[in-house]
Amino acid sequence: MNRAALVALVAAAALGAAAGAASAAPDAENLPWPELLPPAPVPTSVQPHPVKHCRRARIACMDDLLRRLRRQWRALDATCDHRALFSLAYVRITKGLRDDLARPHPRFFRYRKWLIDVIAAFSNRYFATFQDYVHGRPVPRSWRIAYDEDMHGNTSGGQDVLLASNAHTQHDLPYIYADMGMRTPSGASRKHDHDGVNEVNARVFDGLESYYAAHYDPQFTWIHMTSPLDHIGTLEMVKGWREGAWRNAERLMNASSPAERRQVEQSIDAGANVWAEMIRSGATPGYRAQRDAYCRARHTPR
Repeated sequence: MNRAALVALVAAAALGAAAGAASAAPDAENLPWPELLPPAPVPTSVQPHPVKHCRRARIACMDDLLRRLRRQWRALDATCDHRALFSLAYVRITKGLRDDLARPHPRFFRYRKWLIDVIAAFSNRYFATFQDYVHGRPVPRSWRIAYDEDMHGNTSGGQDVLLASNAHTQHDLPYIYADMGMRTPSGASRKHDHDGVNEVNARVFDGLESYYAAHYDPQFTWIHMTSPLDHIGTLEMVKGWREGAWRNAERLMNASSPAERRQVEQSIDAGANVWAEMIRSGATPGYRAQRDAYCRARHTPR
């Protein structure tokens, strides 16, 4: 995670003045620099639409998603499957999003129905890719790297979570935004809500690290005891990925020809693949057995 700490140092030095720009009592560890970056013009002709598991954008869609995510996590957790770590992160982030969206006046979001549609479509892609890998069907390379490491590799828990986050955010998210539209019919940008997700991520991160340390991977124990830059750096890295996903979605929507869109798609693939290779490069031979023994020793059957 030292690389992530470097990202945090750069972001803090260049954008630290942005701390006063956040709204709704931001988490102290959420540097709100993405809010200073203006969205690009994109067509307003693309608007949100119903998707599988969410025919009407309501909180009920979030409740159904949480049930499915929890069911997946429990099954993975029962066997100390390394995919359980990202699955749990998905549960907790979705819960944080759901709770804020269910408020009469959400703290971090303006476009409730749009964001629910985005979340539903995003999770549909996650579940589809998960099943494609399970059944031996082709998946994007960044996801194949993530799941191959989960199933056979010697990566740490932190690497596993970052590998899946990289694939889902940098590879998948641009397509979801481009499919759901990024501006209202009147032309207002929905980037405010995209940025609001960073706040939810920051608020659930501490609890995730604590749970990982107690149940899955001893490395998280000493990560908690070191500089907070590791913590902040990881958040800033993921935030940078999310900002890049928004920009790539703008590029997809603004592509003027099929050939130009293919170029954007190739660059999305390339970026996610490079990050995946870099994240997994620090795997320690033999660490898988250590992690698995640690998890089994602390596992309580459900």
